[in-house]
Amino acid sequence: MIDEQSNAALLAEDDFPDHRQVVQRFGDLAPDGTTSTVALSRLFEHPRVGLRFSRFERLTADGGFKPYQILFVGQHVERQAAFGKVGATVRIGTGIRAIGRSSYTYGQGMFIDGHLVATAEATIVLADKSGPITLPDELRADLEELQLPQTSAAIASKPDPRRRERQYYPAAATVHSRVGDVDLNRHVNYIAQLGWYDEAIASYAHRLLGDDAARKLPRYLPWRYRVTYLGEVLHPRSYDIGIAVSGHDEHTVHYELGLFDGGQCLGTADAAAPRGKLSATALAWSRQWTGS
Repeated sequence: MIDEQSNAALLAEDDFPDHRQVVQRFGDLAPDGTTSTVALSRLFEHPRVGLRFSRFERLTADGGFKPYQILFVGQHVERQAAFGKVGATVRIGTGIRAIGRSSYTYGQGMFIDGHLVATAEATIVLADKSGPITLPDELRADLEELQLPQTSAAIASKPDPRRRERQYYPAAATVHSRVGDVDLNRHVNYIAQLGWYDEAIASYAHRLLGDDAARKLPRYLPWRYRVTYLGEVLHPRSYDIGIAVSGHDEHTVHYELGLFDGGQCLGTADAAAPRGKLSATALAWSRQWTGS
């Protein structure tokens, strides 16, 4: 399960050490006219990439640190309010939420006129061919300068190990990689994978609602994701996304999802989405339904 509130949601705009402006594009809007959760992930990416770690950059430029990879291992993105306007400017605050032995986590907030509209967290691991490596002191010093104030928000637990098993999920959808999904590292980008989870949930809702609801499917797409990336996703290839409903209330459905290449799990996601007209009977039945 995912926590009900991001740590960043407890912070004000001035609490973030770095502030940048990002302009919303037409392609960021979902069919309902609001900024999509997948687009939020893309908007949050730009300020993270723009952060400069001066000590670490000097260390690597001087050859003082062995070859390494930057692995994006998880993200949490959540829309706090519906918004969206082509050409509008949003302000994004970025800082460091946590620093581990070989990883660090960004915390971000998106603001419009001082009001929080979305939050995000992203976890990075440094690794070499043998696995995760210890963060150098120079990088730790850079990260500590950008560290956010501590909050009391709950920390999300790691996904249940059973989530990596295909049989855990009673329903499934098949997705196909596209050339446009591939990034400079020659694998399917993590934002593209987030879009695949959207596709799976849309497919699931369509099966329960029928063709008459096709034009209304955007309102069933998640406003919150917590994703763990477990393996490399390649192109060209087809993948299965397992789908399970972990719970629901009057307004919200909680989904558990898993990305599979055959029997290998390459990622898991937890999502919260509007329930809309999905009936309790259909949701209860779907827990026992196996489809593709």
